[in-house]
Amino acid sequence: MLNYHELTINEPRGSPAKRKQFIVICCVMGFVLGNTLINAGAFNSVRISEGKFAGGEFVHKSLERDYVAFVGLARTVGSDAGVTEADQDGVIYSVLLDVDSSAGVPGGSERFMTGVLNGGEATTKELLALNDNMNPIGPDAFVGDYNKGDKFGANISYETGSLPSVDAGVCQFVYTGGFMSALIYQYKVFPALIKYAKEKTPEGSPLVIATTCTTRDKICTHYIPLQKAVEFYLAGRAPTKEYAESLGTDSSGIDIAAAFKGVARVLGFGGKKSSSKDKEEL
Repeated sequence: MLNYHELTINEPRGSPAKRKQFIVICCVMGFVLGNTLINAGAFNSVRISEGKFAGGEFVHKSLERDYVAFVGLARTVGSDAGVTEADQDGVIYSVLLDVDSSAGVPGGSERFMTGVLNGGEATTKELLALNDNMNPIGPDAFVGDYNKGDKFGANISYETGSLPSVDAGVCQFVYTGGFMSALIYQYKVFPALIKYAKEKTPEGSPLVIATTCTTRDKICTHYIPLQKAVEFYLAGRAPTKEYAESLGTDSSGIDIAAAFKGVARVLGFGGKKSSSKDKEEL
């Protein structure tokens, strides 16, 4: 936002003017960051109550990526369905399938589905018809291949499935429609919902979160099912624990954890000192 080096290029190092400029710039940027955090609800309490998730026919796109991406995919689905961001509440939902961090799903590999819930037969046909005009995406596609121009995820095909109607923990939280809201959800709101559900469901039960948002009221409503959570893994998707285990090695059979440990040891980070046996192997 402000280039400190350009502003002080003609000042000698350590001069009083340079220090003052540095302090002013830090204060301004700190104020901007603090204001953004406050507006996004970073200091708000998370209140959860018992409620009901309606369930129904779900026409959706699915993706494996960090959960902050659900905001962009919701915009794309809303645009395809003719639903503005102000009117998405109760219509456009994102179902986050791997919210339980204790399962060990790597960051950026979390699965989620975003689509229209109970939009009616006409909307379902309209969205599925868009699949005919999409560029085919292979299993090794780059992230950019999913997009069409500046439309995020436009080349991801629509699927259909049915979500169950269940009792759920419900939380409403402030929403700014941006990146900061998604981050606060991931690191503040979702952990609180997970803790709530773990206290009310049998140990080892899968955990998912369904989210719907509106920019008009600047609110997102989050649901964490307290029963039948496994039925949210549509199209035979594996529950989080099994999915995490499948990511232990990649398709070539390489142990990812071991590979990172090896790189760290070569660079001299975190590895134990090499033994005589290690030296013999080298």
